[in-house]
Amino acid sequence: MQNILFPTDFTNATEPTLSWVRLFTRQFNAKLTVLHVYQPVVPDTTLPTIGDPGIGATASEELLRISQDNLSDLVAKLQADGLTVDAEWRVGAVEDEIIQVARDLNADLIITGRSDVTTFFDRLAGSAATDVAMQAPCPVLVVPTLAQEHEVLRPAQVKTVVYTTQLEFEETRILKQVVELVKVFETPLHVLKVKADNQPDVYDDAYNLAQFQRIFGTDQLQIETVKARGVTDGLLDYLAHREVDLLVMTTRERGFLDGLLQPSITERMLNRTSVPVLVYHDEIKR
Repeated sequence: MQNILFPTDFTNATEPTLSWVRLFTRQFNAKLTVLHVYQPVVPDTTLPTIGDPGIGATASEELLRISQDNLSDLVAKLQADGLTVDAEWRVGAVEDEIIQVARDLNADLIITGRSDVTTFFDRLAGSAATDVAMQAPCPVLVVPTLAQEHEVLRPAQVKTVVYTTQLEFEETRILKQVVELVKVFETPLHVLKVKADNQPDVYDDAYNLAQFQRIFGTDQLQIETVKARGVTDGLLDYLAHREVDLLVMTTRERGFLDGLLQPSITERMLNRTSVPVLVYHDEIKR
């Protein structure tokens, strides 16, 4: 892992995510690129103009300058921490620019914060972090921010890692990457299967798990199966009763209508869990 991309909007999602950015950048001795995507203010021409029409343009220029200053300040702060950091400033649609920069830089990992998703519209449309996680050309680590004042900020550490699988697809390529990740952090990998009433159970779980252990070794993998009515509920219940630092999930290509009518398990977990989620993609999207 050589190139890490950190997109930020300088909101409350930035600070909790920075701890994870520092952790991964240091652990892999990687180069970090801090990205800010500026969205120009578009004046509403249907409203009557009061006073100097140039005021709006001046305000827009001021916002642009502030965003560039914020980016420079954050990069300087991270460089002072001893990290190798570059700045990237783009103008356009947030999700599109993040994905394009990830391609341009050949990023190995994107680390992004996820603001609290509370309203019906937010859950329907999805946050920018969720969109990026599902569409990016590389793995994406999504770090939740605090939703309520009484919530405790989770420390940025990788001591307990859970890889969730339904054991219904070929996962050797992705599991190999996850095993290499936990080796760097010198921690075992917990492989979790949620046996849910509403999910297909075509292949023999015992055979697939034995294959995993044959390839990766019994010392590296700790395997567990839990039962639940649904996968999402099972995962949330599992995480609520255990100290898990990082949840690893795989997302797969789905049809447009499927995604519109029924969000994937990965999307649901990204919007509901308070545990950082590392998303891998079943298909390489470079």
